[in-house]
Amino acid sequence: MKPERVFLDELNANSKAYKVKVKVIEKGRAKTSPQKKVVFQNLLLQDDKGNRMKGTLFGDQVEGYNDAFVYNGNYEIANAPIKPCQSQWKTSPNDLDYQMSFGRQTIIQPIDTESGPILPEYQTIAQIPKVVNEEEKFDVLGVVIYIEEKPRKVVTGQGRELLVREIVIVDHRYFY
Repeated sequence: MKPERVFLDELNANSKAYKVKVKVIEKGRAKTSPQKKVVFQNLLLQDDKGNRMKGTLFGDQVEGYNDAFVYNGNYEIANAPIKPCQSQWKTSPNDLDYQMSFGRQTIIQPIDTESGPILPEYQTIAQIPKVVNEEEKFDVLGVVIYIEEKPRKVVTGQGRELLVREIVIVDHRYFY
């Protein structure tokens, strides 16, 4: 089923195939829960009607989504799991009674309010330079066809031991 665009106040725990256009109006710092010792980060999302919903990242998601969400950034989010939000975790009584979490099926697309969604600029694996600046990012669509089962130790020229694993990825050039 194709996701249908809705507003935040139309979502509930049964919402599955949907997409919403939101702005990140608050992005909290990553914190560790005193009880469960889990790292989490809160976001406050607002749609075009002014509805506000809390979003929460947990564990590895905090670092993984760090660049995906920026304060005051506009996004189209699809298929994020919706869960009831306990009143003690709401930042305002006007916030909705549900919160958004982020799972494997969630799609997050940045939106440039002037020109619409920012689409990836796919390139072939061969176009990626051999030496890159760590700030550079490349959009590549590929298929992993082999991963070495166990990491092996490699000693660098400086004498440091690193664990490495061979991975073979192919892109569309090899699919006919």
